[in-house]
Amino acid sequence: MRAAIEQARKGSTPFGCVIVKKDAVVVSAHNTVSQDQDVTAHAEINALRRLHAQKKKTDLSGYVLYTTCEPCPMCMAAILYAGISTVVYGASITQAKHYLPQIDIASPEVVARSPLKALIIPGMLQAECLTLFEEFSISGK
Repeated sequence: MRAAIEQARKGSTPFGCVIVKKDAVVVSAHNTVSQDQDVTAHAEINALRRLHAQKKKTDLSGYVLYTTCEPCPMCMAAILYAGISTVVYGASITQAKHYLPQIDIASPEVVARSPLKALIIPGMLQAECLTLFEEFSISGK
């Protein structure tokens, strides 16, 4: 999770993501929506795109995704379609919406409505992830 936090600090938002296999970071990314002028350029989507390009396959089962904030419904759906086995996040969508507009649909709800499954582990380094939201809010990044 610390690597995801570091990724967020490289960008202009509190969103960072890493994808791991066998305890090694395989790809990392941060949110680039503003820079890319692409509303889909969330940290998780950017990380998935990089890993798909690197592996040249769409099935990413066996990987673990760490992200500073609970994935939005778009990202969670993409994670499920990719076959990511486990999602670990820091701040929840409910917490994030106090700082930035969010679609308040929790990841477990997206998983519950899908035939595809992933283990979701919430709240890892939550306080540090929430600090990112405060830092970016205060700095005006």
